Amino acid sequence: MRIMIIDDDYYTCQTLSRLLTAKGFSTHIHTTVADAVRTLLAEEFDAMLLDYHLPGLNGTDALPIIQEVSPRLPVILMMHETTLEDREKALRAGAFYILQKPINHRALLQAIRSTRPSPTPKRHRK
Repeated sequence: MRIMIIDDDYYTCQTLSRLLTAKGFSTHIHTTVADAVRTLLAEEFDAMLLDYHLPGLNGTDALPIIQEVSPRLPVILMMHETTLEDREKALRAGAFYILQKPINHRALLQAIRSTRPSPTPKRHRK
C-alpha cells in the first residue's frame, strides 16, 4: 500500500514514514500541498496523511484541491488542538478520517487499514 504524507514538519514526516515502512507500507513525503499535487498528477497512492496546520493553506482548504486531482484517494487528516467545528468542516470537505495529534500509532494503522475496501466474500458453489 502506497501512502503519501504531507506535513510541514519534516521530522514528523520522517517519523511517520519510518513507522509505516516498518509495517510494510511504501511512503512518499511532502512538506507542501503544491509539491504533493505535482506528485499526485504523476503517481497513484492508496491513502494520504495530511496535516491540518500547513503554512498558507490548511488541510481543510487543501482537500478540494487534492480531490480534484485524485478523487478516490482517502485522506486522513491529522489535527492538533482543533475545535469540533474544525473537525466537522474537515469531514464535510471530504476527510476520510481524522486523527488527533500527537498521533497514536495504533490508531494511525487502524485508520490506514480502514481505507482499504473490504474483500468481497467468496460465494460457494453447490
